[in-house]
Amino acid sequence: MNSLSQPNPQKQQARVMLAYVYYPVTTAVYFERALRTDHQVVTIGPKMDEGLIQAWNLQAMRQPIRDQQIPTDYEPDLAALFRRMPTSMYPDLYLWVESVNGHFPRNLESVPVPKACYLIDSHLNLGWHVQWAKQFDHVFVAQREYLPAFREAGSKHVHWLPLGADPEIHRRATEVKKHSIGFVGSLNTERRVRLLNALEHHHKVTYQRCFWTDMADFFAESRIVFNNAIKNDLNMRLFEVMSTGTFLLTDNAANSGQDEMFRGGEDLGLYTDDVLVEMAKYYLEHDDERETIAARGRRLIHRAHTYAHRIDDLLQVAIGGKADTFSAQGLRERSVVGEAGPVSSARPLVVPATTPAPAERSFVIPVLDMSPASPYNIMTLLEDLRTIPGDVIVVCNSPAMADTLRGHPRIDYMASMSHNVGVARAWNIGLAMSQTPVAFILNADLHVTEEVFTTLERALRELPDAAVVGPQGSFFDFATAQDMQYFQRGSFSAPITVDAVSGFLFGVRTNVFGPGGLQFENKYTPCYFEEWDLGLQCRLMGLKCYIVPTAGYDHEWSGSIRALRTIKYFRTEATSREILERNRVIFLEKWKRIARHAGSTGFLESLWTENNAARQAAAVSPAMG
Repeated sequence: MNSLSQPNPQKQQARVMLAYVYYPVTTAVYFERALRTDHQVVTIGPKMDEGLIQAWNLQAMRQPIRDQQIPTDYEPDLAALFRRMPTSMYPDLYLWVESVNGHFPRNLESVPVPKACYLIDSHLNLGWHVQWAKQFDHVFVAQREYLPAFREAGSKHVHWLPLGADPEIHRRATEVKKHSIGFVGSLNTERRVRLLNALEHHHKVTYQRCFWTDMADFFAESRIVFNNAIKNDLNMRLFEVMSTGTFLLTDNAANSGQDEMFRGGEDLGLYTDDVLVEMAKYYLEHDDERETIAARGRRLIHRAHTYAHRIDDLLQVAIGGKADTFSAQGLRERSVVGEAGPVSSARPLVVPATTPAPAERSFVIPVLDMSPASPYNIMTLLEDLRTIPGDVIVVCNSPAMADTLRGHPRIDYMASMSHNVGVARAWNIGLAMSQTPVAFILNADLHVTEEVFTTLERALRELPDAAVVGPQGSFFDFATAQDMQYFQRGSFSAPITVDAVSGFLFGVRTNVFGPGGLQFENKYTPCYFEEWDLGLQCRLMGLKCYIVPTAGYDHEWSGSIRALRTIKYFRTEATSREILERNRVIFLEKWKRIARHAGSTGFLESLWTENNAARQAAAVSPAMG
């Protein structure tokens, strides 16, 4: 390998094979620049197709697209490459960095040196990220909230490594301010467009599509640079703007580590949507405070958040024996060494003194298709949820739906399945992703209002031992595996303890789910009997299922199933009747076995008799099969 840099005698020089698709403004270029300062590096991989410059609107890049030192196609055979390479030239580390989709080297398992990958856009590409990462010894992830997903998928050594800045590129080249508010980025989310429109109604906003030092110059020429995270990603723009010494006005990327590393009103400007315009006005009118905050932010970036810092941290973990990368708190401590206290003790009232409160509820929505037999579908449901607070978690049971929904502004987290994994598995996946005390399971073919969620949340808090609550449910007869009595909307006027709550809409306390607690039974894939099974699980644990009167929803049964002659799941296909009969057998055999082990069949008796008074007080509708 050839080194193009002079080594730093204070550091142990590493030999790194850096794999990525070359184009001048990809993150891996910054990694390469940082590596060449103190280490030996050889680049390997293809270069970006020139045709993508037009497709991706990169005409302003103004940098040549060059070959890598070891040019390859998009799927090179690494086994063949290493067979041709003398062992004396083996690198200390093979490092694959996410760049252009489609670059997937083959035979990674044959690489005879430690392997690491750096994954940047997990908020957009989580499905293939978690699978690709399994082939590496160390996995470095830019978006912190997705670390558990990689570990659950089987990757053992997963580390958080945020993006950063390159001070030589993202430098302060001018003190002359030409623009009030600057923005560099794509107008690719509804929320981002709405916020920029709001700013433009009151202030001059200048947009530019620019890169590299042109972008840094534009930042330096702006009094304020606006930033907006997509799906809570801790993006490059945050570090790059602050590195130029320009005041950054950004939202908080929840769960990303941002609020632990940087303080609103001290290191940057932190807005919530409702006060964005007022905050921009304040900082445009208070030059000294704005510039003092921006200068402090620049110092923090240069102390702990450059790509040189990131490379040092990565190499110490991947080949140096360090247990893990720096935490957000560790990076904060390194960045503020020598700093004085807050810039101003008299912050404007519109500046949040604390970071936004975390979500208190989440919505788990399995999606197979566009619910062709229903007037409602995932798009209408997401519109219903547009103004209702809570994390939206979508589990796509088909790649086509994942492609359709990717980037939707109301989806906070998304899991993409290569096949239909069924309702129970999708619910389990969604609840595992939830980080809120209450989660709602929603069918995609549902119309709903916020009143439903506030009513059900109150029930979870106030009803004794409530684990599951919903607006409809039933008493069922275990011996025949059929509903004895079904409660529809409007058929009861007070909460009732039932055997099962209907699965199209219900709320749960998430702390009773997971290891050692409740779990939806995967054997019922793709559908049927999940709710009855959950009701019996609750009873075994001393918990209860309630139906609660509320009317702010509309739902038609089987929005997808009625439109399908057969249902495909995993690599199997069956009719709904065949699935129903198979799962009936699974349900009965499972709970008979549990009853034998427990030495009692008492918990298999319906709550129907215990709720006789409630049933007589309610106007009960006929049973539904």
